[in-house]
Amino acid sequence: MEDSAQLEARKAGARRTLTALLIIVAALFLGSLAFMVVRGDQKAPEERRVIAVLPVQGSTPEAGAGRYDGFGQYLAAYFGRADPMDLGVFGPASTARLVEAGEEPLALGRTLGADMVLVAREVARDLDVVLVVELFHVDDGATIWRGEYDVGPDMDRSALLLEVAMEVTDVLHAPR
Repeated sequence: MEDSAQLEARKAGARRTLTALLIIVAALFLGSLAFMVVRGDQKAPEERRVIAVLPVQGSTPEAGAGRYDGFGQYLAAYFGRADPMDLGVFGPASTARLVEAGEEPLALGRTLGADMVLVAREVARDLDVVLVVELFHVDDGATIWRGEYDVGPDMDRSALLLEVAMEVTDVLHAPR
């Protein structure tokens, strides 16, 4: 008799535990559903701007492949610190496949629904190498901003990244 009483007590305890777990899971599900419904009503405001940051193009495929690895990702991350309700960012991870497919920057921006496209390319000039960075309006192709930077063998990559990021941030009137 004692064994059957203990067995019944264990079964009752297991039922209570299972019931409690089911209640917790249901409460979490309903809570998350309510959260999504409430937060889902918050859409991006009309004045929100979106920028697409393209991968940096080297003067040769070898130059771009190693020298500028992470450059575009850093810029996208820097711009991504802004409130996403004010500034949306597509980084090189989102734009690289379209660039590789040969899509032009402005068409790429339209495809992604971006307002602006940031393009950076290395240009060889006589004995110098210059990084040209341009920010374009997608609608009309107008240049919003342009910067040229000497990128010789002794360039300070971190300083260059920070300089470009801050100049574009100033142009966008976004917080640093």
